[in-house]
Formats: sequence, structure tokens, C-alpha cells
Amino acid sequence: MVFSVVLFDDLIARNHLLPLVATRPIGNLRVGILTINKKWESIFNTDVSYLTVDYLRDKFSINTFSDRELLVIKGSVLPNDSLLEALRSLTLNQQLVDKAGEWIAVKVGQGAHFNAETLEGYEKVELQGDVNRILFPEDIFLNNASQILFDLQLMNIKPNEVSSTNTIIGNDLYIAQNTAINGAVLDTTKGPIYVGEGAVIEPNVVIYGPVSIGANCRVKSGAVIYPNVTIGEFSTVGGELNNVVIWGNSAKGHAGYLGCAVVGEGCNLGAGTTNSNLKNDWSTVKLYDYAINGLRDTTLQKCGVVIGDQVMLGIHSMLTTGTIIGVGAQVAMSKFIPKFVPDFCWLTDHKCETYLFSRFEDMMKRKALLKKEKLTDHDMMILSYIHQDTKELRENNQH
Repeated sequence: MVFSVVLFDDLIARNHLLPLVATRPIGNLRVGILTINKKWESIFNTDVSYLTVDYLRDKFSINTFSDRELLVIKGSVLPNDSLLEALRSLTLNQQLVDKAGEWIAVKVGQGAHFNAETLEGYEKVELQGDVNRILFPEDIFLNNASQILFDLQLMNIKPNEVSSTNTIIGNDLYIAQNTAINGAVLDTTKGPIYVGEGAVIEPNVVIYGPVSIGANCRVKSGAVIYPNVTIGEFSTVGGELNNVVIWGNSAKGHAGYLGCAVVGEGCNLGAGTTNSNLKNDWSTVKLYDYAINGLRDTTLQKCGVVIGDQVMLGIHSMLTTGTIIGVGAQVAMSKFIPKFVPDFCWLTDHKCETYLFSRFEDMMKRKALLKKEKLTDHDMMILSYIHQDTKELRENNQH
């Protein structure tokens, strides 16, 4: 029987993954080449929808067809071969659980109303293998390299020829149609390089795989992209990048270093923006965590910056190790940016105030017109909700 996939937002995971999921369900995060929802769509060749928080449901709705069963999968779960085998074997009224007994996926009846709190009546099937989840922001870049490999296998891309002006090292290069790549060094000895349709890679760029450059991206002359980097569609990058995932439609177009970082949609990082990802004393990095309203030890010695959607950073922005910047923040400082900048803060050397939503909305409309981007009423309603919802957070974090 044909079934639909529904990606379930675990509320505990959502809170830990803020600000990245303030504007989207967990299942719409990008890890590897594809967003999580696109992975499941390709795997099962079916529609994928979301069971998420109320304010996101107008844009990210749930499809329940009366004649279809539903395969409900936790949105934080990343696919792998052993998991796919288990999911394909799952039958109606069974739940797949991990070794600790936590549910991963549930097969429910035609158009059934799913309730994660009442799973006692579903037969448990234990997964014989590991499951990888995105539970914290740093999990995105930690799982990115393996997901690039998984997505390439899933997408079944046929390699295309590239210009003889390029220097190709290794034979693990995957180039889509209508790309422009000239005078670049593409080194695949440690992992594949994927370049999406319509992407432009300018002369004197050096890329070390595994790396994914999304459709219609621009990699500017002189850029050096080290392993484990994903650049989402319609983004522009320059300078140095290492262990970075950019959701898409964002720009880090000039010199500066970005490392062990996750950047949302619609961001602009001014010329010279650089982040640290290693503390001087080599101790583990702590990140602000919305779920606990305080610092959480990542246990990582290298962790840079996490940036929510629609953030603007001024030129020469300096980001210290383990920085979190919330949705819609506007930051222009000559000194190190604080380790946590709440959503919709207007932050300079001299003041920290709320970015008035009317001014933010006007900016978004001007940007959409200039960049020919689609800006919907649903988008603005979501951003307006976040602006109101984070009011107390801003008031309690005045710098």
C-alpha cells in the first residue's frame, strides 16, 4: 500500500535546536546535501509533511490522506542503511525503537490521528543497528560528512565533464548540469565534491572534499573550502570555510574564516567576518542553550558559531568560540560579539535594543524585491511570532 511520511517534531529536541528551528520543523534542517525531508521524499518516493508546533503549521502542514497509511518518523532522525531496512519492514501498528526503547518511527492506519503519548498499543520492533539524530546544533556539522556520502548514493548522480582549466585531484567528483567551473583546484582524495546545477566556481578556488556546493551557488575567487562543508542553494561564499553547513540563500562573500559553524537562511555576514572555534586553553566549548536558558557543555574542543535565519552581521565581525545568534538579529560591533545574541536584537558598540518588527519587515520586503526572493505572508507571520515570543529573552539579556 502507498503510504505518506510525516516528520514528527519532538518538543524537547526543538528547544535544544533553537534558533535553527525557530522558523522551520526539525525535519527541514539541512545535513549533507539535502534537507532531512528531501532525503525521506527520495528514499520512499512519496510525499513528506510535518507534525510540528502550532505557529509553523500553516507553512509546514501535515498531509493525511484517507486512503493511505502514515509512516511517522521523528524529524531529528537521519537515515542510514540499517535504518532504511528496518523501516521498509515495518508493518501497520508497529513502532521501531532504539536499544534504549525510545521510538524512532511508527506505522499507523489510514489517515489516523497520531499521538506520541499513546504508543502502548503498538508492537515494538528493536532496531538492529545505530541511529543518528540531530539533537543539538553541533550535531549538524558533526554528521554532515557522512550525510554527504549518503545523499550522493541516494541521488545517483552521474558525473559530468569539467573544463580542462581546472586541476582535478582524485576521481570522486560529481558535477550537475549547467555549472561554470574554471581555474579551480578540486581535491577529492579525502572525500567527494558535489556541485549542484547552475553553480559558479570562480578561478583560484580550492576545494577539499567532502563538500557540497548547492544549486545556483557562487564560490568567489580565492575561496578555500576545507572538508565537511555544505553550502545550501543560492548562497555566495568566499574566504575560508571548514566544517560548515549553510542552510541556503545566505552570503559569506568575502575574506574571513568560518569554522565548525551552522548558518541559517537569508543571512549576510559582512566582509572580514571571522569566528573562533577553539579556546585558548583547549577546554571544551559551551554553547547557550534555549532549553535551559544557560550554557551547555558540548564536550567538543572545537565549536564555532550557530546563526539563526535572517541575521545581518557588520563588516569585520568577530565571533568568539561557541557563539549563538538568534533569528533576525542585526549586529555591528568593533569588538567581540557576545556569546549569545537573542533573536531580533539590534546590537552595536553603544546600544542593545529590540529590532522593531515594522523596520525588520520593511527590510525583508526590500531584500526580497532586490534579490527576487519569494516572501510569503506565512513567512512574515512566523517571524512575527518569534519576535513576540522572544521579547522576554531580549529583556533578560541586555548587554
